[in-house]
Amino acid sequence: MKNTFKKLTLLMISLLTVGCSGNGSSSNAGNTSNNQQSSDNGSSSNATSSRSSSKQSSSSSKSSSSSQHQHQFGEDWLSDDNNHWHACTAVANCTEKGSLAAHTFGEWETANLGELTGNSRFNLSNIKTRKCTVCNYEQIDRTQSIVPEIRFTFDPTDENADFATKARSTDTTRPTVTGKITITNAGEYNTSKQLDAEMKVRGNQTAGFDKKGLQIKFDKKQNLLGMNAGPDGKGFKKWVLLADAKDTTLSRTALGLSLSQGVIASDSNVWSTNFTPVSVYLNDQYWGLYMAAEQKEVKDGRIKLDEPIIEQTNPDTGKKEEIPVMTTDIGYSFELDYYAKNEKDKGSEGDPTFTLNYGNYFTKNSFNIESGLANSGLGVVSTYTMNSDINDSTATGNQATNESNSNQVKWIRDRLQALFTVLAEASKNNVAKDIDDNNQVVSTTLSVRETLEKNFDLNAWAEGFVINAVCLPPDVGYSSFYMSFDNTADGDKKLRFDNPWDFDSNFGNRRNFLEKPDVTNTTSGGWGGSQSYDPYFMDRTANMWLQLLGKINFFMNDYVKPKWNATRENKTFEKMLGMLNIYYKYFVGEYDRNFAKWPTTQASDQNVASYFNGDGVNSGELRKPFVDVNERVQAQQETINWLTKRVNYLEGRWGTGRPSVVAE
Repeated sequence: MKNTFKKLTLLMISLLTVGCSGNGSSSNAGNTSNNQQSSDNGSSSNATSSRSSSKQSSSSSKSSSSSQHQHQFGEDWLSDDNNHWHACTAVANCTEKGSLAAHTFGEWETANLGELTGNSRFNLSNIKTRKCTVCNYEQIDRTQSIVPEIRFTFDPTDENADFATKARSTDTTRPTVTGKITITNAGEYNTSKQLDAEMKVRGNQTAGFDKKGLQIKFDKKQNLLGMNAGPDGKGFKKWVLLADAKDTTLSRTALGLSLSQGVIASDSNVWSTNFTPVSVYLNDQYWGLYMAAEQKEVKDGRIKLDEPIIEQTNPDTGKKEEIPVMTTDIGYSFELDYYAKNEKDKGSEGDPTFTLNYGNYFTKNSFNIESGLANSGLGVVSTYTMNSDINDSTATGNQATNESNSNQVKWIRDRLQALFTVLAEASKNNVAKDIDDNNQVVSTTLSVRETLEKNFDLNAWAEGFVINAVCLPPDVGYSSFYMSFDNTADGDKKLRFDNPWDFDSNFGNRRNFLEKPDVTNTTSGGWGGSQSYDPYFMDRTANMWLQLLGKINFFMNDYVKPKWNATRENKTFEKMLGMLNIYYKYFVGEYDRNFAKWPTTQASDQNVASYFNGDGVNSGELRKPFVDVNERVQAQQETINWLTKRVNYLEGRWGTGRPSVVAE
């Protein structure tokens, strides 16, 4: 966050070295939080102790009998929630306040937050503010909701009416409730009628938290809040509400998705969801501040794969019908997923899964993995869950053996196994291998570079590499890591990173994933105990795809570094920091309401050993200052500091020497 007042030391009079002890209304004006609350008519404000853009002629007070220097007051106004004043510039740390007076506020005015801040991301939010007529200090009305409201009503006597509180992380099913959705406080996107929809809990571990993520499925396609109308203009049926239940800043999902959209090029095949903050109400009960986003699914306008169906006209009826494709020539979307083991317990509702064999190419010992998750029992995850439709499965119950009863699942399993071998041979042994039509690894006269460029969408992988290197995601080593492969007739037959997802533990939120993890971790209670962490996280991640690629020189030099520098050129990180400043300044009332409803992250620093034994309560997952919701101002500043340090570190490693990143 920009420091909006000049350093007093720049104006220090070098010959005056003694401190100030003058009379008057002296107080410390430099430590006022920018999120300090006000009791003025139930309103609150941006209480930054800062110089305003308006100025007044400088004045000099007469030194009192006890003063040891002559006060010299600057022209800029400093302010807090209640008052404004001029600072003494004669010596450093003088706390005398010149022209101290209470604010004189003008009338309340309502403005569009997107227009006010110059950031179209916030065009759905209106904000009520008033300014001091003397110093231009801006006070914000925190009593007014400034985000769109999604209101879901349903029968309270429904047997699953407790769906949003009952689901736990160990449940294999997610009960669905049918009801009506209305959208309010969203301008042109307000609904004039109730929309038929279903809602259920989503997520794995986070389903055990009190504030749970939710999924919406409309009865008809909807362009929810203008996020993505899709190619037909009608929108989509499925949307998600992300809870950020272990993020005291409620901004990490927005950070991660904003980063993804800034890194992914316009001509990329990688898809990233759009997003916007919303308030959620269940049967008119406030349920919290959420991030509405697009559901990850293979659809035209979302994940860029052809759906495994063929449209044809029925000669008897003359109507178009969708016929499932039963061959292996389809598009595949899948996830590296520790939780694939749970799919078998879901019966016919379970998604198909498969398992790879990494052999001796990738083990904890051979690659010296320093991942708290891998070291605590997860190991190196080799199970995968299908995210796209599979049409030829004969399974009707247990889904654990889908690769043996579905040619489509078996085909993508064998292709991915071969792709892993090709990558591992190139990375570890500098040996080129290729893949034949039967998914067998074969010798080739091609170079290592040629075989990798033939079988991998390296532009997409460079985007994934940069995204993950910036945000340091613990999850990608075991879950929420998506890939796709287009094996249709017109497909490129290349493996790609796709759909960046799941950012609530990122950006320094979880232990052992710090901006400077090269220091020995002996006191924070991390899973690995006393270890020295390499600051270049991708060298150590338990995600084999990213780690193997990161050790290939031409990939790093010719794909990753240019992608990094393009990201810097388009000011992605400056925009991210600017977005954080808007959240932390204008969304304070939204944060207050959310944490009044959900007063804990349920991821405190107690009982580390319980992490894998329950639902995440007191899991020891977070590091300070992200544990206590009452420390959110400190957590917000630390998030800004963390991102700044991380970007500057990677700029030194990959960049061209650009100056330190600052918010636009």
